[in-house]
Amino acid sequence: MPNGFRFCLVALTVAFTCLTAHAFAKRPVELWSFFYYDGNGFVAGKPAPLSPFVAVRDGFIPVVETRVERIQAVKLPEGTGALAGICYVQSYGGKLKPAGGYHPVPMLAVPITAGEKPIATPETDGNGFFVATLPAGTYRVGNQGVEVKIESGTTRLLPLRVGKRMVD
Repeated sequence: MPNGFRFCLVALTVAFTCLTAHAFAKRPVELWSFFYYDGNGFVAGKPAPLSPFVAVRDGFIPVVETRVERIQAVKLPEGTGALAGICYVQSYGGKLKPAGGYHPVPMLAVPITAGEKPIATPETDGNGFFVATLPAGTYRVGNQGVEVKIESGTTRLLPLRVGKRMVD
């Protein structure tokens, strides 16, 4: 068999193998689900550019980010799940101009307890978001004691209203 023909056959085989592998491979970003807070709850999808969102993927710690390309995958420890949320103050009212919406609360300690036992106290970031990795179980979150159930390998999203502001 001539060397030129053998080279072409090997090159064709390598190219076909690479194309097949590429076709079946999913980009890492496509494996994540994105959620943003709209003032009423977490909504699936990507928000406006440079707005914060939570990237969620089963078996991985959720990531709060403003740019998709900065997401880094970190596996959840065995037997744990994750809690991701936002702490906010809700605004109501407005006689002259109706006002509503929410204001995120940065740098707030969010107590997480199991029964009376403190488990973790994550702090909100500059956009009011927090993330905690917890063993599977039932917990109370925040000073209001909102009950959440954490399942192994999954992420629970929690909007946590920490206050109300009446606007005139």
